[in-house]
Amino acid sequence: YIYYIKCIDLGGNYDIEVLNFTVESDSDPPIVVRAYHEDRKYLKIITNEPAECVYDTEYENYPCDYSFEDGTQMTPLEDLNHYTDWNPQETFYITCQDEYGIQPGSDECSVIVRPSDLYSL
Repeated sequence: YIYYIKCIDLGGNYDIEVLNFTVESDSDPPIVVRAYHEDRKYLKIITNEPAECVYDTEYENYPCDYSFEDGTQMTPLEDLNHYTDWNPQETFYITCQDEYGIQPGSDECSVIVRPSDLYSL
């Protein structure tokens, strides 16, 4: 945007300024860039921007068809890292939203994580 501003006082003195600025719009939800088992007791996910993440474990027929407010909160650490307890008996349907409330569309997950007890040697 470009704005031209002219100010004139009662004595006829004036000044003209030109202001330039750009407005960026964020309409994309946070992206989970990594999910892994940390310290053999946590599920850790990392997002590409500061986010709040929740999960549910009961929606196998319609994953992520739950309201964000009804999800179980993941523990945030430093805005990009999110934790919950590791449980190989559950599938985690995770949804993340950014500071503006932008999240994936209805019935969409940020990520689906299916933990396992198998470890690489």
